[in-house]
Amino acid sequence: MKNRIIKNLNALVITATLNITVISAQSAHEFSIYGGSGLSTLRYQISPGESSGSMGADFGLGYTYFRGKEHVNDTEKVSREKWGIRTGIGLGWYNSNAKLDNEKITTKNLRDSENDLFDLHTTLSEYKETQKTMFLNIPVMALFQIDRYYVMGGIKAGIPLIGKYKSKDATLTNKAYYHDLDNWAETQEFAGYGRFRNSSDGKLELGISVMLAIEAGMKWRMSNSLWLYTGVYMDYGVNNTSKNSHLPLINYTSENPANFTTNSVLSSFTDKAKIMAVGIKVGLALRK
Repeated sequence: MKNRIIKNLNALVITATLNITVISAQSAHEFSIYGGSGLSTLRYQISPGESSGSMGADFGLGYTYFRGKEHVNDTEKVSREKWGIRTGIGLGWYNSNAKLDNEKITTKNLRDSENDLFDLHTTLSEYKETQKTMFLNIPVMALFQIDRYYVMGGIKAGIPLIGKYKSKDATLTNKAYYHDLDNWAETQEFAGYGRFRNSSDGKLELGISVMLAIEAGMKWRMSNSLWLYTGVYMDYGVNNTSKNSHLPLINYTSENPANFTTNSVLSSFTDKAKIMAVGIKVGLALRK
């Protein structure tokens, strides 16, 4: 009886060993280059008015450290499970648009070339602005892969490299109310009062962006050491990246009052701007 029990136990162990064999853990290093594109924008709200997203891009170099196992069953089917940590360096382009329709703005307590005090009343028509930015992105992400499928998530730190805005052919109608004289000035174009067509551009003051990042997709073996990655990604900014706020939209100078410039709507009409990107990504990885 005892010998029979021992034989049955041995048979169960042998069967289990034949059904699933776990090969010792393996490590690997991957060096990759990737590119992606999709909706890639600064997300903010302006009131009154509206903002909209635009297309952008994401390119970079990556490094992934893998640690995983291979499982082989009795049908000689192999499943590979791997965990990894990915980092690297990349460039992200984020573009957005803003539109103001018939917006009335009052800039108070200005002084003209004769030092007279007045309030400048401006009506904006057909004001459209574009913002273009570029960030240096550094990701730290955890990766899980089973066979050809992968998913990863983590954070990215974005360091602003370029930030600029541009408006074109906006209509400005200006008039001034002088307190001491109790009088309106509306037609003196040499003093900046009247109807003007205006275009302006300038730099955006931006800060570091912290983003939550996820990516998922498939990988395809091109050779023994070369892999093709295809997937979708999403980056979602969690902090405000706009540094300046509550600046006047219209810049007035007594030295050249008819030459108006404008600040960005990001500086004048909103307190917060966050990065958001959703798109498709393709990459090549060399495994060592």
